[in-house]
Amino acid sequence: MTSRRTFGWLFVLLSLTITAQNTARKYTTVERLQPEHLRAVHEDRLRHQQQRKTIKVIKGYNDYRAIMHVHAEDATHTGGTRPELLAACKRTGVNVVMLTNHVRPPVDFITDTWRGLREGVLFIPGAEHEGFLSYPMKSILNRKTNSREEYIQMVREGGGNIFLSHIEERPDWATDQLTGMEIYNHHADFKGELEFLKWLPQTLSDPDGIVKFKQLLADYPMEFFGATQDYLQDYIKKWDADSQQHRVTGVAANDCHHNQVITVKVAAPDAIELWLTGDKDPTFKVNAKRAPRIPELTKDKQPGDIIAVVDIDPYDRSLSYVTTHILAQKQNESSIREALNQAHAYVSHDWFCDPTGFAFVVNKGTRQIGIMGDGVKFSAEMKLSVAAPTSGMIRLFRNGAMVQESKSNSMDYPVTEPGTYRAEVWLELDGEWRPWIYANQVRVLQ
Repeated sequence: MTSRRTFGWLFVLLSLTITAQNTARKYTTVERLQPEHLRAVHEDRLRHQQQRKTIKVIKGYNDYRAIMHVHAEDATHTGGTRPELLAACKRTGVNVVMLTNHVRPPVDFITDTWRGLREGVLFIPGAEHEGFLSYPMKSILNRKTNSREEYIQMVREGGGNIFLSHIEERPDWATDQLTGMEIYNHHADFKGELEFLKWLPQTLSDPDGIVKFKQLLADYPMEFFGATQDYLQDYIKKWDADSQQHRVTGVAANDCHHNQVITVKVAAPDAIELWLTGDKDPTFKVNAKRAPRIPELTKDKQPGDIIAVVDIDPYDRSLSYVTTHILAQKQNESSIREALNQAHAYVSHDWFCDPTGFAFVVNKGTRQIGIMGDGVKFSAEMKLSVAAPTSGMIRLFRNGAMVQESKSNSMDYPVTEPGTYRAEVWLELDGEWRPWIYANQVRVLQ
């Protein structure tokens, strides 16, 4: 339910063990997709939003909703366009889009796309390239490098930003020369969904299943889209470990393309095919031996005829799912880039509840001396404070180990020793505690 390659992983996944999942899960993804569970999640989302309070703890900064790892008009498997993306941003309240186009010379991912403010949305061009989300200041199309280190230096010249992407594919890569890393990636989260990948073709091979699928998607679009969400433990473990050595800005990866449009077609009188945007061959082919009601779907139709089309990931849905909230003074490229360099940001699954105003700060007495991302020198009377717009389970970590947990909308923690501190907030949805907010670290220095 993220990028086209998600479904291409099916047969690989059948032989792999995926470890980066949330052990606190109460329901499987297929169970989450049942009407009663989707309805319960929807009701809890409404409850959290109704209880939400406006907070303004951090002074001097604006909270900008940013989308990173997003594709538009950059490959055959990308179904979305830039105008479509812009319209979705305006509808969903996204302020900043940091594009990550696929590299495809002679198209230049810096100069041949959008840059700057456009109808109130700031666009910053970049690429998903060489294992990174790369945002150089100027074109690097014709420049060559001989090593990973040289590539990083090239991207960062003059103030460029670069983030390690798809940690599951490169867990041992160093981050000391990077701006940061993805701490949540929607595509990576989906990789372990073997049960869903078996359920999908079975459901869309049945007349009643298609009707049910479409109805659930219409009634509970975000709940359906977010049913696969987990806590990516391997991502967080690396982030915690690396952050004890140097600043590593944690960001979210939507990996959105608007390409999870599934078209069910007739293959033969006793078989159907499921196609995704950009497919050269069908992603799934199912015959009547596996799904005995297929002849009802193919009756009076010819091979190639369309039976049904379901759109799982329109940009509105992808953009609302997870965002990187950037705390910056202005909505311009230099302010956004500098905020990311300073890790003045947090990651949030905004579809649970609007997190705007969330704060993780360090105070000395009554004076605020730092915010998430900052390094401050240890001294007496220091206190870490967390404030969220609605009550959840607040978890505070030092050097990767939880030191305090409280069910509340705020937390204060007296600092008694140096360390790298970060905060999470989890919300309860349908009896499950699910991660909502991940704050970047406050580094309390010796």
